[in-house]
Amino acid sequence: MGNNRTVSKTIGFAVLLVGCLTVLYVTTMYKLTWILPIVCIWIAIQLGIYLKSIITLDQLFRNVMYALLLSTFLNQSVISVNVGAFSLFLYRILLLLAIVVYVGIALYRKRLAEDFTRSGLSYIWLFFGGWIIYGTISVLWSISIIASIKYLSLLIMGIAFVYLASMTFNTRQQLKFFLASWLGMTVLLVGIGFVNYFFSIQLPSSGLYGASIHKLSYPTAVFFNQNDFAVYLGISFFFFLAVAKNAKRTMIKGSMLVLSVMVLILLYLTESRAAMLAVVVGGLVYLFLLVPKRWKKFILLSFFGLFLLGSLLFANRGIAKVQLLMNSAGEYGFDEVLPSNLARINLLRNTFYYLLDSYGFGIGAGNIPYYLEHKSYFPTGNVYQVHNWFAEIAGNFGLVILLGYLLVLIYAFIGFYRIYQTNNSSTDKMLLEACMIGMVSFLISSISPSSVMNLYFHWVFLGFILSTLSVYKNRKLES
Repeated sequence: MGNNRTVSKTIGFAVLLVGCLTVLYVTTMYKLTWILPIVCIWIAIQLGIYLKSIITLDQLFRNVMYALLLSTFLNQSVISVNVGAFSLFLYRILLLLAIVVYVGIALYRKRLAEDFTRSGLSYIWLFFGGWIIYGTISVLWSISIIASIKYLSLLIMGIAFVYLASMTFNTRQQLKFFLASWLGMTVLLVGIGFVNYFFSIQLPSSGLYGASIHKLSYPTAVFFNQNDFAVYLGISFFFFLAVAKNAKRTMIKGSMLVLSVMVLILLYLTESRAAMLAVVVGGLVYLFLLVPKRWKKFILLSFFGLFLLGSLLFANRGIAKVQLLMNSAGEYGFDEVLPSNLARINLLRNTFYYLLDSYGFGIGAGNIPYYLEHKSYFPTGNVYQVHNWFAEIAGNFGLVILLGYLLVLIYAFIGFYRIYQTNNSSTDKMLLEACMIGMVSFLISSISPSSVMNLYFHWVFLGFILSTLSVYKNRKLES
């Protein structure tokens, strides 16, 4: 009897969903965008009512989060609909649904405050909340209000995902599912990347779609350009490596090693120098983690000594080269095309001056592109994104927010390293190594993309880091 009732409910919901999707299609075809939010909300409500009738509220939220996690790796390549100045696609629709479901459950069970504190990351959540509040206040001195609102929406969505992830992945087993989801989707994206390279085919979501033939072979998968993809590949390479090192089955070890080599080849084909440097530095840090404890102090002292010696021997030459590059970058006019390295130097110089002009408070959320286009001190070859994640944060939000962001990552890394020193479990080492070395790779390669704020996998990665930190701080290793 119960099964018959479930079947009838499913059939009824399916009919209703088909009708809603038909209305959704008609609204987009005839550009009736004002109806679109109403239809999406109605679909979400009906979906919630149906799912609540067959599963518990907690299962509903967890399943929505699993779907949301997988959808982030598809970027904007699925169900992309423009709504005025904004666009809706699968990730954003599922994120809005996840927020509604979580808030509804938390209010119903009166556990908002409990969820906030039980993760053990209260100060980190306070920082992220402060980041949103500060960004909202910065609109007061922003020149481009529209740019600020769009940029803040990306920030809020990213932080919302990170918080919801920490509420979802609360055990070691769930973290393994998180990591497996990342690796599984990476296999799909690597396949698309090789199709890009061998067949010169780009998806419509790529900035190279319709470009000249010699650019079509760059691997971009579902991302806007090859630099964005390279950052993702740099993190994924160490994820595969961590699983290969700690897996117990020979079959898994072999397959993970093969996939890591494929990722490395594809990363090389992107020609992203920052991402390749990130792999080299990440590899060195990985080796440092693996050497016996008694050798680590010697290695650190040796590295510090070599660094000092190199600074003394090559400081003058390095300073002279930087001055030469800066002088060369200043020789171009504002309408001329600059070489990539010179354009990046001028982008950073402009951002530094914007920081000085704003007394270190930032010029307002999302306003760097506007300033680079209309108030540039140095020519950038008509490039209006700063191409450096740290400069992007500092220029838009100021030095305090940048310092807070870096402190969060440093705190997480130190926490992981301390736990790593005392754990011998292969699962623990796999998760902790993936987090630590992935962070090293991201921090270095993040100077490559034009903007990191709209790279959704960055927020997924941050969600994985903080979920892992929460699990190990609270020792909730098992269900």
